[in-house]
Amino acid sequence: MVELTSLVVLEAVRGARDHHLSYWDSLVWATAKMNQVPAVLSDVFSHNSVIEGVRFTNPFKRK
Repeated sequence: MVELTSLVVLEAVRGARDHHLSYWDSLVWATAKMNQVPAVLSDVFSHNSVIEGVRFTNPFKRK
């Protein structure tokens, strides 16, 4: 488990602005980035997209 800190929130705001993500999606991205989590499973982001070192993989995507 990781903590939601003020630095994560600020990074999420930057991510929403710079990467045109919704705030909530940006919060997921920022939490992963700030806690050095290299990959996130999500059906919201584009499959295998990478944003500043964080890779998003859709676990429901057929190969």
